Amino acid sequence: MVRKAAVAGYFYPGRERELRQMIEELFYSEWGPGGKEEELKKWKEVSGVVSPHAGYIYSGAVACWSFYSLSLASPVDTIVIIGPNHRGVGKKVALSDTDVWETPLGEVAVDLEAVEFLASHYPLFSPDSRAHQLEHSIEVQIPFLQYFLPYPFQILPVTVWDQTLEVALEISQALQDLSLKRKIVIVASSDFSHYEPAQVAEAKDSHAISYIVSLQTEEFYKVIRRENISICGPAGIAALMDFHKSCSRGEGKLLFYSHSGKITGDYQEVVGYTSLIFPVATD
Repeated sequence: MVRKAAVAGYFYPGRERELRQMIEELFYSEWGPGGKEEELKKWKEVSGVVSPHAGYIYSGAVACWSFYSLSLASPVDTIVIIGPNHRGVGKKVALSDTDVWETPLGEVAVDLEAVEFLASHYPLFSPDSRAHQLEHSIEVQIPFLQYFLPYPFQILPVTVWDQTLEVALEISQALQDLSLKRKIVIVASSDFSHYEPAQVAEAKDSHAISYIVSLQTEEFYKVIRRENISICGPAGIAALMDFHKSCSRGEGKLLFYSHSGKITGDYQEVVGYTSLIFPVATD
C-alpha cells in the first residue's frame, strides 16, 4: 500500500524538477545554510533534529539547516519522523502502516519491522493510516530527506494527537528500545509561535528554545503554559530531548530561527520556525 502525497502542489511543488529547484534555491537563499556549510560539518553523530512544517516558501529555508546537517552526519537505518496530528483524526499516537510514502522525488519505504515492534510492545502506539492520510507535518519533511541524504534509508512516521509530556516520555522510552535494534535518528516536526507580532513571537520562542537545547523537558512544558506559546508539536520535541539524554551528555544546538514575516512582510501576525540539532557527544 502506498501513502500518496497529500499536499504536493500546495505546501511544495508537485513536480520533481520544480521541487528540486525550489529546495536548491531555499538552500542558497538569505535564510538558508548555503555558503555556511563549514560550520555544520563538526557533528558526525546526531540523535535528531527539529524542523518546521509550513509551506516551503515560508519555512523551507529554515528546514534546510536541519536536513543538510543530517546529510553530513553518519548514516542511519531509519528516520523516525514525529509530527503533530493537526486534524485530530485517528489514534492519539499513530504509526503509518503503509509500505511506502510517495512524493514527487520518488518512494520511501516504511520500516514495517519497527512498526510491528512498537505496536506489539507498547500499547501507546497504534497502526492507523487515517491519522496520516491528510496530515502534512510529516509529509513535508520527506522531500528534504530525499534531496539531502546521500544514502538509502527507511522512515517511521508517527503522528501525535496527545501532546502531553507523559506521552512524549513514553515515546522516548519506546524509541530508546528500538534504537537497540537499529540505528535511528529523530526528526521532530513543529512550528513555533503562531500569529503573534514578530517581537512577541521571537521572545516567546527564544525562551522555549533555551529550555529545549538545555534538555529541560519539564521546564519546556512549563514555559509553554506560562507564556501561552503556541508550539504545535511539543511532544515530538520533548521525545527527542529525552531520547537525546539517553545517548549523550551534550546539549542541543540552535541552527537557525526565523519567522514568516520575513517572507510576507507582515510582522503583526507571524509564525515562528526553527531548526535545532542534537549532536551526540563522543568524548
